[in-house]
Amino acid sequence: MKNSFKLLTLLLCVSLFGSANERETISYFDKEDSMLDLSEYISQAYGFIPLPIIITEPSIGYGGGLALVYLHDKIASRRSKTGRVLPSSISAVLYATTENGTRATGGAHIGYWQEDTIRTTTYIGSPDIFINIYNKNSAIEMNLQGFFFYQNARFRIAESNFFVGASYLYLGVDSKFELGSTIEDLSSQSSVSALGAIATYDSRDNSLSPNRGILVNAKAQMFDEAIGSDFSFQSYKAEILSYNPITPKINLDLNLIAQKITGYEERIAPYLVPYISMRGIPVMRYQGETTLSIESQLSYQFGKRFRGVAFAGAAKAFGDQILSETLSFSDAKSIYSGGLGFRYLIAKKYGLRIGIDLAKSREDKAIYIQFGTAWNGF
Repeated sequence: MKNSFKLLTLLLCVSLFGSANERETISYFDKEDSMLDLSEYISQAYGFIPLPIIITEPSIGYGGGLALVYLHDKIASRRSKTGRVLPSSISAVLYATTENGTRATGGAHIGYWQEDTIRTTTYIGSPDIFINIYNKNSAIEMNLQGFFFYQNARFRIAESNFFVGASYLYLGVDSKFELGSTIEDLSSQSSVSALGAIATYDSRDNSLSPNRGILVNAKAQMFDEAIGSDFSFQSYKAEILSYNPITPKINLDLNLIAQKITGYEERIAPYLVPYISMRGIPVMRYQGETTLSIESQLSYQFGKRFRGVAFAGAAKAFGDQILSETLSFSDAKSIYSGGLGFRYLIAKKYGLRIGIDLAKSREDKAIYIQFGTAWNGF
């Protein structure tokens, strides 16, 4: 789940689970404007918290689940020697399911170590996913069952906004494709493993609901038989998130993503192929050897709490299409999506905004419940 474990998101979702004693001592309304505000609750949250999960991804259908989250420290209760706010480490276990039969169990740990000079992310889980992939315009149902493990560690360079690190990925997957489809013969049990290198620059003023700053991520992964992978190739991904205040009330934000795979044999598992990721586009609807996308978002502040949002994006998937013919950049179809939404400032002290986006592309419409920014990096 791409938007998993945003710390304040979790706390927002579970605010109604507070004890009776908490409700007597903590205000859920701002003292200045009397509007709903969870800043005070968030500042006191600590320990085990149950979290409802809401899923609205069009490729797998609507669904939900439950996570049990453990906050290792109170929010914003610690600072480094240089005054930098130290985030709380998080651990969680979860279960989720959707209307098309997809379900997943798993756990995660997001750690901040040595006064936030080291950051680690750990995911482990067992998914059973039903999702369509496409041969030209023909949908083919794919079922993925198995086990996954992901670990990364990033190290801050001095007191700068730069991080460098490494990652490891392992997938043990039983993939099945729709009977009678042109790729039914690709059904198989596979082991996939990769070593990666990561570089990050992050100058955002708020990682949850940024108003200004830039996040740049670059990642290179090597999949190879020498480390136990049934597929050998290289994968590259770069992403730039830019948040730009034009006036005190208007923001123009941009998200650029580029992905590419190289060095693979004639056929690799379809679930390893890059795909376009934008609001309004189902996951894995458009795949290719190379994908490029740009999405812009314009927001306008109404009063102190509300923002209106308009967004639009364009993308292409080109090169080897894996399941069909090779397309050049000029021959590949341009994919467009866009939509409207709103945001509400639910925790003024932390700048956290929530809201809803309505997105549309040529093939689909989708509703997204947003906690913080719609873009999270990787």
